[in-house]
Amino acid sequence: MQAQLTQEETKTKFSLNCVYLYFSKYCNLRCRHCWIDPEFSTDRTPKDNELDVKSLFLALDECQKLGMNSVKITGGEPFLRADIFELLDYIKDRNLNVTFETNATLIKQKEARALKQVKVSQVAVSIDGPNARIHELLRGIKGSFAEAIEGIKFLKEHNLNVQLIISLWRQNKDYLKSVIELSRSLGVNSVKINIISCIARADKMLKDQEVLSVKEVIDCYKQLMQQLQKEPAFAVHFDIPPAFQPLKNGRLRDLYNCSILNILGILADGRLSICGIGDSLDTLVLGKVGQDSIKDIWCNHPILEDIRKNVPYNLKGVCGKCILRYYCLGKCRAEAFYAKGSFVAPFSFCQQAYEQGLFPISRLI
Repeated sequence: MQAQLTQEETKTKFSLNCVYLYFSKYCNLRCRHCWIDPEFSTDRTPKDNELDVKSLFLALDECQKLGMNSVKITGGEPFLRADIFELLDYIKDRNLNVTFETNATLIKQKEARALKQVKVSQVAVSIDGPNARIHELLRGIKGSFAEAIEGIKFLKEHNLNVQLIISLWRQNKDYLKSVIELSRSLGVNSVKINIISCIARADKMLKDQEVLSVKEVIDCYKQLMQQLQKEPAFAVHFDIPPAFQPLKNGRLRDLYNCSILNILGILADGRLSICGIGDSLDTLVLGKVGQDSIKDIWCNHPILEDIRKNVPYNLKGVCGKCILRYYCLGKCRAEAFYAKGSFVAPFSFCQQAYEQGLFPISRLI
């Protein structure tokens, strides 16, 4: 039995490094795969059911005392709130590393300039096809492709580090190379290809067989990597689990993980969760800004204690057998809990690959 950590030990061993801030409860697109499932709106004024910025600032001050040195601002769509500029001004004065996720449809000169002034380390923009037809099949709003491309151009005018995010599904799997070529032409710094997490809206896509099978994803990954070897160097990360990625000089080249042990999510209405999953699962809401002590939640909440005690030490299924579990921590623990109701359940992609004989034997203990 692992002894309960004191608050000081928790602060030392599990520093709160990053807050995932889901700034807006709304979005101006209707993305079919969204795991946050925001309400649709085009109104940029703050809403009564969104946390006001003054309360948010107090919460972030509390988080900084627990070790927070970076913030990921995401949504819904962050620029749907006019007070986003107040948030950026607050962050600018606090020497925090900032990453920003947006659909870019609302970005003009003013928005790009504000991101430049806050010295955002990266702006991630969603583009799911090389043209409006393919992109808007997933994003659900006519005209959103042209607006996003214009937004990217404004960001690059201010020399911001832009990463283009592609959500991989059946309708765009044959267009990845074309999207990468578009990225080059726009001066984008990197491309990240995400496998859709079958949470919230994406459940219907899974039932309709619009989400690629594990084998299809693996084949798509291998084919794309082979194609890119013949091209001029460009930063492309295909976010397939680390076990499927090649080693270079005995090490993984560009490992992404969610650092579940060192993050906290602040949802748009002020609720706290392990990330954004609290919007889909009330059982993973830890408390609320202004009502509960963030320090007490971080140091003592039983859900966080469960994660710290068991991840990655007691992962089940193929994740418990994988030699990379201490690196990737079982990939997305929110997805595992959503699917199986347990933080130690195997990541569904890896478990399916294992059961189908597709999981790399060299990655197993």
